[in-house]
Amino acid sequence: MTLRPIALLISALALSHQVQAADFVFLNEDVLQQNRTILQSKDASASMKQAYERLLEEADIAMKQAPFSVAEKGMTPPSGDKHDYMSISPYWWPDETKADGLPWFRHDGKTNPASKTTETDSRRIGNFTRSTRAVALAYYFSQDEAYAKKGIEFVRTWFLNEATKMNPNVNYGQGVPGRAEGRRGGIIDTRTLADRMLDAIAILSQSKHWTEQDEQQIKQWYSEYLDWLIVDDLSGGPKGEAAAANNHGTWYDFQVASIAYFIGNDHLTKQMVQKGKMRVDTQFEADGSQPHEIERTRAYHYHYFSIVPLVGIAELGEKVGVDLWNYENDKGGSMAQGIQLMANYHDPAVKWPYSQKDDRRRVERMTSIYLKAGESLNKPEWIKLAKDTDFSQFSVKKNLAEVWEQRDIELLYHKQ
Repeated sequence: MTLRPIALLISALALSHQVQAADFVFLNEDVLQQNRTILQSKDASASMKQAYERLLEEADIAMKQAPFSVAEKGMTPPSGDKHDYMSISPYWWPDETKADGLPWFRHDGKTNPASKTTETDSRRIGNFTRSTRAVALAYYFSQDEAYAKKGIEFVRTWFLNEATKMNPNVNYGQGVPGRAEGRRGGIIDTRTLADRMLDAIAILSQSKHWTEQDEQQIKQWYSEYLDWLIVDDLSGGPKGEAAAANNHGTWYDFQVASIAYFIGNDHLTKQMVQKGKMRVDTQFEADGSQPHEIERTRAYHYHYFSIVPLVGIAELGEKVGVDLWNYENDKGGSMAQGIQLMANYHDPAVKWPYSQKDDRRRVERMTSIYLKAGESLNKPEWIKLAKDTDFSQFSVKKNLAEVWEQRDIELLYHKQ
């Protein structure tokens, strides 16, 4: 494989670009720069090269995509404004005993295909955020401005252009026909606007195609969205997503903390990291199990899915001086115990003690968690677990989540 050339005078290029680049939120630019250098050297491992090759494959698919817009959906939200995000809750189904099917009922773990069509925005936001992240990362490691130009087009279309932009709210997320036009759980849909997009925007802001107006407008959009997250009844209200006891509540905290950091509000970031200790109090038993997630039909997946945002919040804590990594609740439960529980069952041959609807536990999806937590908590056995995982059997077309894990380990988070 021939790697695409990287410009040697990165610092000179940066100086010639007048717009102040946005700060990274979760990524560390020193690590990125080091890995970009290694990638072009004889020291690059086969797995590192493979991760880069797969990144370019994903990015080249994204390059062929038209920009994504909430205004493209077939259905119109109750507001009458297609700029409002809208989705249908995935685990709810029509009542077949009634002519109109109303009200719908919940079938946990069984996804209704109607929730994943182009009539609503849930698939669209996923395609948008992963495509933008792919081209942004491809731009960073290749320094090919074509990737940046495409990513900036994606960002402007979704967030900034008057005819196509999303309004900064989730009033109609995960609605259920016959029950609610929008539900607090809809905010889980927009988690990707934080975990995938913030660092992608920071990377794209290094491009010559990014303008001062882009920078001002994107910060304004996220500021308005943060306001909505804090004050709306569905989000920050006493019965909103902020009060959710399971992974939904942690993902809400994650969005608030990371967006606050992105727009420069360190005080709010600190407050949300401190709130992470409450999440440890209410979610973890001494053995690392999570009672709220044990209730689910896919308990392994939801144990993982609950830990991911908490790790992100802990990473932000490192930046603002609040230690969440080492916090332990009165029962002896902690995030570390939760991660260790997952590590105990990393071998798919070892029987998982709780519900497992899926035929195979996707244990590889925990690997970047082992890496991040292992480095922060000085757990070399977790780092080894991540580094020793074999990703060779996966592909961009069939196993994108696992491909992302390999990328996190080889390119984004680990100093080689």
